[in-house]
Amino acid sequence: MRLRSLVLIVACALAVPQVASADADAHYKQGLAYKNQGKTDEAIKSMESAVADNPKHGMAWGSLGNLYKTKGKIPEAVKAYENAVALIKKDKVLWANLGMAYYRDKQLDKALEALTTAKQLDPKDAEILGNLGTVRRQKGDNAGAIVDLEAAVKLKPDDAGFRNNLGVAYRVAKRDDDAIKAFSKAIELSPNDPGFHFNLAVVYRRKEEPEKAIPLYEKAVKLDPGNADAYFDLGYMYKLNHENDKAIGAFQKYLDLNKAKKGTEDKAASQRICEEIAAVGGTGKGCDTKPPSKTPPKK
Repeated sequence: MRLRSLVLIVACALAVPQVASADADAHYKQGLAYKNQGKTDEAIKSMESAVADNPKHGMAWGSLGNLYKTKGKIPEAVKAYENAVALIKKDKVLWANLGMAYYRDKQLDKALEALTTAKQLDPKDAEILGNLGTVRRQKGDNAGAIVDLEAAVKLKPDDAGFRNNLGVAYRVAKRDDDAIKAFSKAIELSPNDPGFHFNLAVVYRRKEEPEKAIPLYEKAVKLDPGNADAYFDLGYMYKLNHENDKAIGAFQKYLDLNKAKKGTEDKAASQRICEEIAAVGGTGKGCDTKPPSKTPPKK
């Protein structure tokens, strides 16, 4: 009697997952349909229902991770991708997506591990190599970053982003000539990206070649007028080139942008720029150039 009851229970238990699996597949397909229609919120609800009905639905977990990422829900995306790779262990795209989710969640160690796994699954995927190189550089492994980024550039020579990131790695390694070549190629491929102009200008600034740095900084701020760092550097290049009026203008622009960052203003940098303005004979708006009074104020 007990044995029969047990068999009946097992039979019922076996039947439930089959129903749940069918329901999960239906929710999954509906989620894909919503996703294709651009209905992200509805797609998320359907995918959440799919994994609730069948927690071992790896494809639903992967799709859910993509949807969470689209909505900027990075911690949720991380969990979804973790569940996906636990079920589908040899999908390079899932590992790559998990790596970048970790990266956006500021978990660099885990990002490195996930992207390394993705690379092992496909050593010739340029996107994986490029992302892995960027993470390696931020982890302090600049030599490893250069290896991966050079490989990415070789696989996709017309990708401006890879060229730029390789340039940054070269610049960190103080390989300035190589950095110049990489950034110049990035600009050639994508001439309207302000970051590429800024990055190349930084190399020339470090080489103390203002005549080459200035046009690049000017282009950077033209393309991105809110780039305070570019105005900061541009002011110094103008000063080095004995263009004091232009230096004052660039420094003042930096001050205005810096002070607009409510709650995140770099006050030490503002003070430094105020001193630089005074040093070239100017008066910065908002700067207190007077020495502090030694006499206590009257009550």
